[in-house]
Amino acid sequence: MYHQIAEVGDDPSGLAVSPKNFASQLSVLKERCEVVPLREIQLKSESRSKRPRVAITFDDGYADNGEVGAPILEAAGLPASFFITGIALNGQGEFWWDSLEHLLLDLSDQSAPQDPFEVVIDGQRLRVDLRTLEARLRAHKALNRRLRIRRPEEIAPVIEALAAHVSREAPTCERHRLAGPDGVLALSRIPGMTIGSHTIRHALLPVLSPEARHHELEGSRRLLADAIGKPVVEFAFPYGGEDAFDHESEVAVREAGYVLACRAVFGRVTQRTDPYKIPRAQVFDRDEQEFSADLDSWFKGRVP
Repeated sequence: MYHQIAEVGDDPSGLAVSPKNFASQLSVLKERCEVVPLREIQLKSESRSKRPRVAITFDDGYADNGEVGAPILEAAGLPASFFITGIALNGQGEFWWDSLEHLLLDLSDQSAPQDPFEVVIDGQRLRVDLRTLEARLRAHKALNRRLRIRRPEEIAPVIEALAAHVSREAPTCERHRLAGPDGVLALSRIPGMTIGSHTIRHALLPVLSPEARHHELEGSRRLLADAIGKPVVEFAFPYGGEDAFDHESEVAVREAGYVLACRAVFGRVTQRTDPYKIPRAQVFDRDEQEFSADLDSWFKGRVP
């Protein structure tokens, strides 16, 4: 599971892999694994290869997926699935967690407010200090942890209140640029690249009403299919952790017409794995040796 292929400095969320390391990781995968399209991950191998079978996926829909990652994949001759949000298809603004990063971590100690930021989230008051970088990193972690389990309409007012408190708007930047309709269409036309859904607003499905959940699942699939002119039948749960899915959400994904669903929970895929409960391992910005060691751990069934 990847998110961004980009050169970055500070990366508090750990979402970016550099192009150089990504190319090295693909070389390791080609040498050590049988890399297949996601929909073939559970098929019985027709080859004599005893190498582990691997599928490559991307979440969210950043522009660098198609502009940087896909050409590296194409040069390596490897397929991948890209789970795109409706937000990224629209191509405007940034994801809320990127805005949060700007509002907190673009500040200097001199420009940061001396008063703490106070906000009520789900009936609980949170008060965070912003005066030092260490404090702002703690605030980033605390706000991120609380906001990710809220509905999108609850998240936006908190980001707006924080922007007002620090007296600046969250900018849009090249690093966080979203794919947009042209980028998603171009990506879909590259051989081996498959477009899947990640809901419209990157919404945590279990906290939504049945009607809102249906809209996120059906609406995103329809928007993407209209944009690329192809059926969209693969899905990844936004956020993907243990709190990102429940029985009702899994049933809703199946009823919305998807043929599989991925999580961000570690595990190995077997022929007995429920296709709506496909586990994944998140890849970090590792060099060739480090990534190869990660593979050793994953194949033994443990997180490095």
